[in-house]
Amino acid sequence: MRQDPFWKSAKVLLEYKLQLAIALVGLIISTGCFGAGLASLVFVFGILLGQQTPLSDLIRQHLVHADNPAWLNDLATHLAAHVPTDPFRAFVAVLGVIALLSLIGSAGRYLHEYIAITVSNRAAMNWRKRMFRRLIRAPLSTLSGQGSADYMTRVLVDASILNNGYQIVTGRAIQDLAKGLMALCVAFFFNWQLTLIALVAAPLLGILLRKFGKKIRKATTRALDQRTRLLAAMREVMAGISVVKVHNAEGYERRRFNQINRDLFYQEIKARTAKALSSPVIDTLAQYAVMAVAIVAAWRIFYQQVPPKDFMTVLTALAAAGASLRPLTNVFSQLKEAEAAAGRVLQVMDTPVEPGALEQAQRRAELPRHSRSIAFERITYVYPGGREKPAVDAVSLDVQFGQTIAIVGGNGAGKTTLLNTLPRLIEPTSGRVRIDGTDIASADLRSLRRQIAMVTQQTILFQGTIADNIAYGRRHESRERIIAAARAAYADDFVRELPRGYDTLLGEDGSGLSGGQRQRLCIARAVLRNPSILILDEATSQIDAESEAKINRALADLRHGRTTFIIAHRLSTVVDADLIVVMDAGHIIDQGTHTALLQRCPAYQVLIQTQLLTATA
Repeated sequence: MRQDPFWKSAKVLLEYKLQLAIALVGLIISTGCFGAGLASLVFVFGILLGQQTPLSDLIRQHLVHADNPAWLNDLATHLAAHVPTDPFRAFVAVLGVIALLSLIGSAGRYLHEYIAITVSNRAAMNWRKRMFRRLIRAPLSTLSGQGSADYMTRVLVDASILNNGYQIVTGRAIQDLAKGLMALCVAFFFNWQLTLIALVAAPLLGILLRKFGKKIRKATTRALDQRTRLLAAMREVMAGISVVKVHNAEGYERRRFNQINRDLFYQEIKARTAKALSSPVIDTLAQYAVMAVAIVAAWRIFYQQVPPKDFMTVLTALAAAGASLRPLTNVFSQLKEAEAAAGRVLQVMDTPVEPGALEQAQRRAELPRHSRSIAFERITYVYPGGREKPAVDAVSLDVQFGQTIAIVGGNGAGKTTLLNTLPRLIEPTSGRVRIDGTDIASADLRSLRRQIAMVTQQTILFQGTIADNIAYGRRHESRERIIAAARAAYADDFVRELPRGYDTLLGEDGSGLSGGQRQRLCIARAVLRNPSILILDEATSQIDAESEAKINRALADLRHGRTTFIIAHRLSTVVDADLIVVMDAGHIIDQGTHTALLQRCPAYQVLIQTQLLTATA
């Protein structure tokens, strides 16, 4: 039998056993005082109805039993000996006891709810932490295929819904359930036959709640999927707002957003019938049950001359039970919503991690710093999603340490895909990569990536200072080394012109800096890592000719003592490479020096004329 996703996720609450134990103490105090106060009403009704039996005798009658512990009988006897004999004073005394019980119960309830809310928030925080940790360790292909908006919705929205569910099962809802059960126990104590009559409708209520719950869970799951689409649409528009405005596409984007928004609305209201019907149906059935009890009680009072005191206490207890259990209909709906969210959260936790990542129980061997060779051995990679044609097809390439390798080719030739196998951003469908003779698939992933730096065409900067961005992943670096890396990337001059220099805070995606400045900071980040392997994926595409000349001089110095791979789109980057690799349709069609390829490779000649020289111009 499949375990309910919500209760499976709720195991995280067991990490806070001590806090939950204290909350349970508060719950017991609150519920016990509630039940004791409710049972005390029998004395109130007895006094008001002119019961001839003295209150002291009533206390002994209801509280002293041979089966009770000795301390409880002694306490009841002591209490009976000190109650007033005057009816009014006895009435006030009983109300005073009920008031004291209410005060103590409120304190217990506060303790219970305070801790329950704290534990629920911590559990939701724990899930957000776990999901984020899982996602940053997931393979790049998995993350790219699912989309960031979907994962953001699960981490932010679904975790919040789970938080609400945890607060229900640990806080107010469990308090109401305990009070309702305590009230039923009081009713059973005074007259179990009447109480059973009231519970005849319980099986029907359970069936109805189950049917309502299924509809609510399915509708909530679909609504959460629509929220993902809505978030994705907003992120796309906000990220490309300049393109939207230039193309006068505000109307199109507004209509697209409104359509997704309407779809979300329709999914959210699909559960409206179940939500709207649950409370009135349950309330009506509960009222009918209490009315049936009242009719039976009235018949026995009027026709069998049974004293009404006990029956009134039973009716009051059943009414209290109904009042406590009534909110549970809405609670049940909220739990089904939490169940839908829990299923999506657990799907994130089922996301596979990168082979060799920290989550694996068996750590791999450390990869020594690269010093001899890199070999791509018949690398084939097929992107997931049903594509039959490989992006890279049986590619083999041998590179010696210290060489600069330029990889050229048209769009879709497989250049980036091939190089992504080196830091294991993707795992080859077949084939392997060896560094100094070691298969990188068998090496510790962190030790592999520790000696690789990558600068891509897309500049990636994070919110924080310029110094933080240069030292990203190396937070203990000295300011002197950060500045030296910036100088090597020709970024120091413009950084010092900023009002706060290296302490300047960058906005989202490095807003406030030009494309060339952002790229030079990324290159400085790579320089600081002092990698043995440097990957430049069209890294100078956003840099002007003057900056590119400076960067090329800096990279020429950096090439000493490291292996460099360059995905090139400018002739100036290609001509001085030790080896130029020409790719087309996932294959290496030729390789050699610029001069040799220019003489014998028609595809390279076309690239020179159509791309490399054009980009240089």
